[in-house]
Amino acid sequence: MAGAREDKLRRAHRGLLRAAIIWTPPFLASAGGGVYFLVRQVATDDGAGWVAPIVLLIFAALLGFQSIQPLRDLRGRTVMLEGFVTRRWAKFDLIARSNYLRIDHDKILRTDRVQYLMVEKDDYVEIEYFPASMIAAVVEKKEPPEGLDIAPEGPEEAGLPEPDPLLIERD
Repeated sequence: MAGAREDKLRRAHRGLLRAAIIWTPPFLASAGGGVYFLVRQVATDDGAGWVAPIVLLIFAALLGFQSIQPLRDLRGRTVMLEGFVTRRWAKFDLIARSNYLRIDHDKILRTDRVQYLMVEKDDYVEIEYFPASMIAAVVEKKEPPEGLDIAPEGPEEAGLPEPDPLLIERD
């Protein structure tokens, strides 16, 4: 069991490393270019205009969000969470399908497909996850503690609009 846990943690760690490698160079390039063109515009008379630095700094902010989260998780530790699965869904993020679990109406974690398929709604689970990116590394189904036989009632979801069925699959 410990070997499987270590394998899942190693696989999640590789995913974080891959995300950091993919998103950090464009973040640094756009941030560096934005600062360069901003300084050039402010300090010299032959500045190229404000469009380039503004666009590059906006891209830097968006790419930085994707880059900094995995970098923080690579340096930090995982966190443990126990609770009931109150909702599970899958959707397409850019070009890949992502699987999500909502735990006790307040935490939303992204997980891989194998662990997603292992749990159902109202299952009691123990999850080890990376806190900055909210990526679940290890999901294990457990028996609920005594006195917690059913999932706690959460806010009414009847008032929420129904998501587009082409983008989100519900179980």
